[in-house]
Amino acid sequence: MKRSTDNANTPAIDPNTLLRTVIDENPNIILMKDWDGKFLIGNRALANLYGTTPDELVGKDDGAFNPNTEQVAFFLQNVREVMSQSETQVVMEESTNAATGEVSYYQSIKKPLITREGKRQILVIANDVTELKRMQTRLEESERRLRYVLDATGEGVWDWNIATGVVTHNSRWCEITGLDSQHMEHPLDLFSALLHEDDKGAVMQRLQKCMRGEGVYRSEHRMRLNNGQVVWVLDRGDVVERDAAGAPVRMVGSFTDISERKANELALGVRTELLNAIFQLSPDGFVSFDSEMRVNYASPAFASMTMIDAAALNGVTEEAFSELLSQQCLPTGRFRGVQRLREDAAAGRSVERELIELSVPGHRVVEVGLRLSSSGAVSQILYFRDVTHETEVDQMKSDFLSTAAHELRTPMASIYGFAEVLLTQELDEDNRKEFTGIIFRQSELMASILNELLDLARIEARRGKDFVFDAVSVPTLVDAVVRGFKLPEERSAPRVLLVGAPMEVFGDTKKLQQALLNVLSNAYKYSPQGGDVCLTMEVTVRTSRSMVAIRIADQGIGLTSAQSQRVGERFYRADASGKVPGTGLGMSIVKEIIGLHGGELELTSGLGSGTVVTLWLPIHP
Repeated sequence: MKRSTDNANTPAIDPNTLLRTVIDENPNIILMKDWDGKFLIGNRALANLYGTTPDELVGKDDGAFNPNTEQVAFFLQNVREVMSQSETQVVMEESTNAATGEVSYYQSIKKPLITREGKRQILVIANDVTELKRMQTRLEESERRLRYVLDATGEGVWDWNIATGVVTHNSRWCEITGLDSQHMEHPLDLFSALLHEDDKGAVMQRLQKCMRGEGVYRSEHRMRLNNGQVVWVLDRGDVVERDAAGAPVRMVGSFTDISERKANELALGVRTELLNAIFQLSPDGFVSFDSEMRVNYASPAFASMTMIDAAALNGVTEEAFSELLSQQCLPTGRFRGVQRLREDAAAGRSVERELIELSVPGHRVVEVGLRLSSSGAVSQILYFRDVTHETEVDQMKSDFLSTAAHELRTPMASIYGFAEVLLTQELDEDNRKEFTGIIFRQSELMASILNELLDLARIEARRGKDFVFDAVSVPTLVDAVVRGFKLPEERSAPRVLLVGAPMEVFGDTKKLQQALLNVLSNAYKYSPQGGDVCLTMEVTVRTSRSMVAIRIADQGIGLTSAQSQRVGERFYRADASGKVPGTGLGMSIVKEIIGLHGGELELTSGLGSGTVVTLWLPIHP
């Protein structure tokens, strides 16, 4: 191990003082007890919980601070049980705050120790999981309410584990398909066998399209029951879990008996009346356009969802409709316009769902989609689905990510190991400095990962709600980033080229600077042998609209095609050797920021021939 060559006159760091500082600054509770449950050491987090100081803890047991006698008795019994064994245990505990009486929950790691004199002691590291437990309770309550709603609406529910091929249902699904409760869990083959022979191929194709990420699964089809009866069902679902490679792992959905509706359709024979009935009953909103791209129908659900008078929309052009709907949206979630949706659909581009945020009471988040029609009466249909609840679920996922990021504050194994060596072994001054330096560098890296994880979680959770949008001069933006960038030693500043007249975009200056700085930093990090870094700005036409292109080109190590496709994945780093510093989160943050500005991230690269990253942003009108 290489020893430090720092100046011998530099004051030595007292290892005990350093260790005490690490313990006290740790957000987790850290303590040691003897066989009688008396504290040998306790950090500031424990002292704060008990309303005292770390020094006052020593020599006292929990009963001196905790008014809950049952908890105190449990703590003593449990630590003695652990000390009587030789293995580290993980225990779920609760503790009462001496000042407020509030109960907190902890996941405690308890390691038994024996001193040289043979005395039994215990080391405890307790992680506060109160918020996680509360989130779990809220989630369980939410799932319980969902079950009540499903029972009340009479919908069947299915959950398909794609990896195992096993499908799980509720009792209503079995009732619709004429099966008993023994079939609430079965192989996918049973579902396939119940499909009507004339519908089976189309249904399986729809499922495959959804699994490929080409939209949600929705199918109206017939099922032939074991008694020969044929029922019509509305089957809906989507992939809710994918593996690291993007392959579907789990798919869930609902299942409704629509036999009566289909019977009415055949009896009436009037397609328009049937569609009106569906629109009236559907919780989703619909707006249809005639051959001249004027509104000819808006469903009541759409009017209720957007607070726009449906009758007043008849005959309105798609441009006027787009503007009217955009005015009902918040600035951070405006409607892109019908023409943009139609251009995407006509080009066959696979695009993610578009979400708009309505400024109506209740602040609804709505998913908007477009279906083109070849009929003479209807040229296209917009559908609107209230996904406010789904967005709230996504918010819970982001909250969990934030919680998980905070868990990274727990010392890494290496930090613990080197700290233990400093505490328990006699080392010369050089080794002490080297070990302390390792602890500092790894803590610095953990802090960097934590900060970027939290940044990414905030961006995902707020979806640009905290962005401050304004007209931004691109040359000024680039100049500020270049001036503030700290160049590596012996490297020249990037060459900046403006093609054409200065241009503006509509965005958040600080977020755009963050994205551009991440890309510029990568350009230098991944070209360690030197070479020019070039930054170009120009306006060009992309997907039938004028956009600003900010290109950062380097002459570095470059990427393979497979590596290029993974750029933007969290924690993915093309350099697996560890020689290039970084967390693997920078380009994920860039992708999120540019996406929330209505732009795109483009990367072209070749192994050994450098990389060109282009940030596409809509030009400010």
